[in-house]
Amino acid sequence: MDADSAQVMDALAAVEMLPEWSPGYTDARVASRDDAGRPLRVFVKAELMNGSDLQVLEYDWTPDRSSWQVTDSTRGVKGGGWFEVSDGGDGTDVWFHSELYLPIPVPGLLLKRTVRKANEIAAENFIEFAERFPKKENYEAG
Repeated sequence: MDADSAQVMDALAAVEMLPEWSPGYTDARVASRDDAGRPLRVFVKAELMNGSDLQVLEYDWTPDRSSWQVTDSTRGVKGGGWFEVSDGGDGTDVWFHSELYLPIPVPGLLLKRTVRKANEIAAENFIEFAERFPKKENYEAG
């Protein structure tokens, strides 16, 4: 990705903007933040298999990783995922992983195809989002 790792982590922390780049979410609201201002608890509206699901996501942050777990869901969805960020030779390398467990029976091929397509779109959109994400200005007294 053509952005430095700090900018990518800042873009990940902008969880309120999740619906702008992730096709699986239509709303995201931060309920609590850590001392660094990063989201800890987030309420989201997810679109899954032709239906809406209200979820609570709990986030954990390290300097190079953002991870989350679904801790509550109106449809009984379980899962989570992570983004791991590292400096690469030509920019920043980002690894993405997600897991989704639905409480309803869905044919495996249909579920895999649907999740794979949504993840591919989210990854492409996130790259564009993070590369144009506002960089913080660093003003130092001279």
